[in-house]
Amino acid sequence: MKIGEFAQLGQVSVRMLRHYESMDLLTPDSVDPFTGHRSYTVAQLPRLNRIMALNALGIPLRKIAELLDADLSTTELTGMLNLRRHQLRAEQSAAAAKLAEVEFRLALIEGTDMSHPDCIIKELPPERVLGQTVVLGEPPFDTSEIGPLFGSVADRLAEAGVRHSAGVGIYSDAGHGTEVTCGYRTEATQGIADLQVTELKSCTAAPLIHEGSMTRIGASWQHLSEWCISQGYSLTGPCREIYLETGDNAASDTSVQAGWIVELQQPIIV
Repeated sequence: MKIGEFAQLGQVSVRMLRHYESMDLLTPDSVDPFTGHRSYTVAQLPRLNRIMALNALGIPLRKIAELLDADLSTTELTGMLNLRRHQLRAEQSAAAAKLAEVEFRLALIEGTDMSHPDCIIKELPPERVLGQTVVLGEPPFDTSEIGPLFGSVADRLAEAGVRHSAGVGIYSDAGHGTEVTCGYRTEATQGIADLQVTELKSCTAAPLIHEGSMTRIGASWQHLSEWCISQGYSLTGPCREIYLETGDNAASDTSVQAGWIVELQQPIIV
């Protein structure tokens, strides 16, 4: 096949194939002595894939030639690629954590786009929440598993035929981290498989309505805490988030959170 056809088959550019040829990494199957046109065969595709895979590992092209000449086995190559995949995922996770820290601090510095009036004090009645609990690390929290956990709980409740209302996030200091219960208000008195009942006692609390993306909810929580302290109240727990409006989407994608309405509830000691 012509060089352009082989390039399309191998998902590389013609320029890259010519570069590989110049380094004796992948020479054409034949070259027309009169026109200079290069031709390749399907049998050369595995070698091209190996070159591209090793290059993706960051191995220099000259070193790749040595590895190919040493007849690197498929098992060895896949092992190297799997190791690199784990490394890239770790780097991606670290980058996501750094981005979350920047967004969190930016929100605290800028404040939110909401107008925060003075908070009010109200009595919260006792309520029952059916859900699952996860322990997060130090703030700013990696909340990537929170949205899916709410979805998982909702699915389990639907399967069990348990009626429920608003979603509730319960945040407690567990000593070794922050314990978060993701669940829904319900009248059910017993847990079901993989879910537990959390009984919230009546308490005095300062509430605040947060609207919009959850990436800026930290600023709302900080405002609420500052207001409580400025009024002479002592903060206690557990803190609660009541998801009053999230549409039909419980995902953590910020693009679908513009219309979210969440009531923050900070228990206090008057």
